[in-house]
Amino acid sequence: MSHEIAAFVLRGNQWVFRAGRDDLPAARAQAASCEFFAEDDEDEQIDDMLCSCYNCAYRRWLADSFHCTKR
Repeated sequence: MSHEIAAFVLRGNQWVFRAGRDDLPAARAQAASCEFFAEDDEDEQIDDMLCSCYNCAYRRWLADSFHCTKR
């Protein structure tokens, strides 16, 4: 299993971020190593650092985390 995929767990048919909604360092580290990262619209960004999964156009929020639509 690669480092990139290790940050996610498969729940049903969705790759869910293991660190949840509030782990900025983990979200930034994951985005920095992700070939799919794409900046979301500015009004949809929540992290002050641009390169973060929390600011990615391919993340979809869940109650406890988000799932990546590019996995």
